[in-house]
Amino acid sequence: MKVIPVIFAVILMACCTVGQTMNTQANRNRGVEQELRKLESHWQEALTQRDVAMLDRLMADDYVLTTVSGEVVNKARVLAEVKSANATADVRNTEVAVRVYGDVAIVTGLVLISGKFNDKDVSTRSRYIKVYVKHQEQWRVVAAQATLIMQQ
Repeated sequence: MKVIPVIFAVILMACCTVGQTMNTQANRNRGVEQELRKLESHWQEALTQRDVAMLDRLMADDYVLTTVSGEVVNKARVLAEVKSANATADVRNTEVAVRVYGDVAIVTGLVLISGKFNDKDVSTRSRYIKVYVKHQEQWRVVAAQATLIMQQ
């Protein structure tokens, strides 16, 4: 008869340990989620202000972007275009969602861009996805893709 209370106690302790581990992981992920949301804000500001140095810090060296037209461009080209563009834009991210998988995170959202490029209106709405990887204690974007939302 003493076996049942012992087994119950072992199961209870195991459940408590698993619960504590899950709570610790959830708290850690919340902290990472907040950090990534802050980096998304920095990205948004950097695009609006054409801050190439900030974008350079946020992107991994092997960063690739798949544009709304399906073209794949690397970090150097993105930075060169931001630097040289005759553009003004207000960039606003909304509906941002963050999912963390250890040292990899997926960020999705809606980006609203209003502005001009060579005096032409380039206001758009796009869905985006970014892949962040944590390397040497720094989160960097390694890949991004945008999908244009057609006006109705």
